[in-house]
Amino acid sequence: MIKWLIQRFIISLVLLLTFASGTYAADVKDAAKQPASAAATGQIQKTSSKTSEQLYIEGITFLGSSDINSAQLDWALINPASPYSKILEGQIAAAKGDFDTTLRLLIPLQAESKLLPIAYASLHSTLAQAYVHGDNPLRALDQYNKASLYVDPHVLEDAIWALVSTLPKEMLLQLRGAVDDSTEQGWIDLALAAGNTDHRAKNIELWHMAYPSHVISPELLVRITQGPTGGSSGAVAPAPASMGSFGKIALLLPLKSKIYGTAAQAVQAGFMAAHAADAMPNKPEIQVYETGTPLETQLVYRKAVAEGADLIVGPLTRDEVTLITSAPVQVPTLALNQPYSEVKSQENLIMLTLSPDAEAKQIATYARSNGLQTAQVVVADTALAKRIAKDFIAQWQAQDGKITAQIEIPNDPGKLIALKSATANPADMIFLAANATHAKLVRPYLDASIPTYGTSYLYDGGSGGSQNTELNAVHFVDIPWILVPDSSEFALLRAAATGFSGADLQRLFALGLDAYNILPKLQGKTANAMLLQGATGKISWGEDGLLVRELPLAQFRRDGVAIESNP
Repeated sequence: MIKWLIQRFIISLVLLLTFASGTYAADVKDAAKQPASAAATGQIQKTSSKTSEQLYIEGITFLGSSDINSAQLDWALINPASPYSKILEGQIAAAKGDFDTTLRLLIPLQAESKLLPIAYASLHSTLAQAYVHGDNPLRALDQYNKASLYVDPHVLEDAIWALVSTLPKEMLLQLRGAVDDSTEQGWIDLALAAGNTDHRAKNIELWHMAYPSHVISPELLVRITQGPTGGSSGAVAPAPASMGSFGKIALLLPLKSKIYGTAAQAVQAGFMAAHAADAMPNKPEIQVYETGTPLETQLVYRKAVAEGADLIVGPLTRDEVTLITSAPVQVPTLALNQPYSEVKSQENLIMLTLSPDAEAKQIATYARSNGLQTAQVVVADTALAKRIAKDFIAQWQAQDGKITAQIEIPNDPGKLIALKSATANPADMIFLAANATHAKLVRPYLDASIPTYGTSYLYDGGSGGSQNTELNAVHFVDIPWILVPDSSEFALLRAAATGFSGADLQRLFALGLDAYNILPKLQGKTANAMLLQGATGKISWGEDGLLVRELPLAQFRRDGVAIESNP
């Protein structure tokens, strides 16, 4: 293995030299014979008319042809005070397999500011080999990445791929969580994508969508797609079943809206990532239509129908869905929200939504099934919080639960102390209808001995215990995509979501994933039948075409967030 690595190192040096400047390359060509001749006669010159840079390039040229003795002669002629002396010495040590000396000499030289580009490239490449030898693939990958900044990145891609493709899946997943450079993360994700031979081509297609500007050459990507990958075993996203008769899908989203544009882009990214991961043959064609005002959306909907869409996914906002569903739906439509008022069941209409209203109902049902009978409702002064509270109360009372108090969180922080007396009435639970900011503000004034519950509305996605100290012991529901960020099931799909920061946009990305993956299941409506264990929860048929999502129950704890139960 070590011999193979040294061979890789020598090959890398040879390739690196092809990108040295023309002047230095010419100098090397003219002068390379002299040290070899001197070595043959046993004469070592103590001085040279060549500069340290020229002698250095000569030296690594000899290393590239496995002529260590001649490289040492050039090293002896370089001014010892020159950084090129130590760089060449470190590279000679690497060629001999003495990587401890290599690290000792070369690590400090990374701070040098006036080296030739070829020297920086070979310096970092040599350090990479030393770290490979020391079983430190993270630092090795980082050094290869730094080396690639000074030469054509394709020069080193074979060595980089040889490194990452031989790592086991478990190590790749660990490395993925430790890097913050997109190029390095791309190499790791590519190894994961290529690690499963059953779906390699589809996984790499998904990878390429997530990393369209990655430095890898098309030639290497083709070889990886067609050939074996070594020892890695990548996580593979579950592939949806055949799309049946849905040959052309219209995706309707407000992509250019000032208010909803970013949300729409997250949904689109999730939908297209799932489409790229679809390993089935003859997958559908996706046509994206931009929507606008509700009236414009109605016109766009008609246009999609006229242009032959077999299925429409969207629109996204409640205003749009309300208008679309006010008339008979002409083709099978998966709306990504629900109208403001109840809508009559339509054969072609199905609705999948992230609305927290359903989450409030799930909390009420869960609490009642566990014997809780009385509840206090603490609600923030926002429209969404009040809607969540209203749905919880309706579901709670429909199951014969009793509300002992309904308290609004005051906007004046100075009045929060009054909550202590307002919540003095005993209850089996507190339902907290508030976002993360309001929830953290009010929680210290609530009775900590009473079990407290909330929806995903109060979770901003921060997993660290210190970020949620005020919410310690609060129970809540949220989607699997948020609660299990390290799940291998979605490991490859994560890359496509990296551009969307914040829990809200991540939830919308997950909505896009499930909107695509659920389509093959929409062939027959069986009441309460589970359709998909997806990124947004366990999805099953509800009433009047509204799909029901059941979410895991989690709890804030001192060391982060822990899942308590899965549906």
